[in-house]
Amino acid sequence: MTWRVYLGQTMTGIVGPSIAHSTGSTEIPLNDIESMSATCNRSELVGVERSWWSPWAGALLVSYEDEYIEETLIAAGPIDKPVKDTPKTGKLEISAGGIGALLSHREVLAGDFRPGQEEALKLSVLDWSGVSLGSIVGRIITAATSKRAGWLPIVIPPEEPAVRQRTYEGWNVANNLAWKRITEITEVIGGPDVMLRPRFVAGSNRTRFEWVLCTGTEGQPTIPQTAQVLWDSTAQQSPIANVEVTSNATRLAHRVYATGAGEGAGIALQIAEAKTIPEYMPLLETTISDTDTENLDLLRSKATSTLASQGIDQVTFTVESTAESPIGSWNVGDAVEATLTGWLNIPDGTYTLRIISAKYDLTNSTVTVECQEDQLGEELTW
Repeated sequence: MTWRVYLGQTMTGIVGPSIAHSTGSTEIPLNDIESMSATCNRSELVGVERSWWSPWAGALLVSYEDEYIEETLIAAGPIDKPVKDTPKTGKLEISAGGIGALLSHREVLAGDFRPGQEEALKLSVLDWSGVSLGSIVGRIITAATSKRAGWLPIVIPPEEPAVRQRTYEGWNVANNLAWKRITEITEVIGGPDVMLRPRFVAGSNRTRFEWVLCTGTEGQPTIPQTAQVLWDSTAQQSPIANVEVTSNATRLAHRVYATGAGEGAGIALQIAEAKTIPEYMPLLETTISDTDTENLDLLRSKATSTLASQGIDQVTFTVESTAESPIGSWNVGDAVEATLTGWLNIPDGTYTLRIISAKYDLTNSTVTVECQEDQLGEELTW
């Protein structure tokens, strides 16, 4: 088992010097921004040009290799804060976020507007239609990176024809940050899962890296996967070392009020409600707000996606790297066929769960994996 940590260049995708780390961690959430950190001796950066470890210019890369899988890039992203230096202990801590952290600092605009072009910016409009929501995510990234010093090594897949539409107006710069717009797309009903997965560039002998945009499609909002993942907690040679089940009923809502832009009686408002409420269950209501839109269809969609008549059961696995399921062979966003027994809220059986988070400790070969399904057991089992 070998975890490796490298420095890299965010814009070029060049893999730089390796860093001998003493501790480190990586967390990869679904539809969100990854986080990485590594602690090393101060001597590791002696003679290393500063741009390799400067915030945003430098990147942190984490890879894994063992007897079951060749070296695979698990996470990569720009260093997002100055290196934490502790001279007394002789240690440095390097922290980074996924590439989404940088997209949180990029505007989605119709051009690369510069000082003196403010009026043109305010009048500009991006009006996209005829493609899927996943393809609109690709267009968002392309717009955000088509600027002076804006290039990022992100691979955008071919577009998928569909009837989706999005309009982004230049004057609305306060709400046009790329990652914000991407997050909005993942949150609507039928919205695709979105991940920017890093990989070594093929044929580069691990000297270059890139991110690949992976999204769900119109017919399948979850990200397609190439291999089936089987985790049987009852098997003798299972990769599952431990299982925990947590039930949560805090998000239950049978009726949702969604408010948008406007004031007083002129405010945009939509209501969504569940078709049925379980017997003996009292009505539960909640409100959500999106003050930067007057689009009633969008508000209705957000309200409907917030409805929940069943508590969420979250299953946390401690997964070991094995020949059948090595680290790097599965991804956050993948579906898992999981066999569970002995839980009050979940009848014994095999369930299809979705990996929503993975937390790696860079000192061992076990991963804490969080999985979730809308409904595992029957209503009101908590």
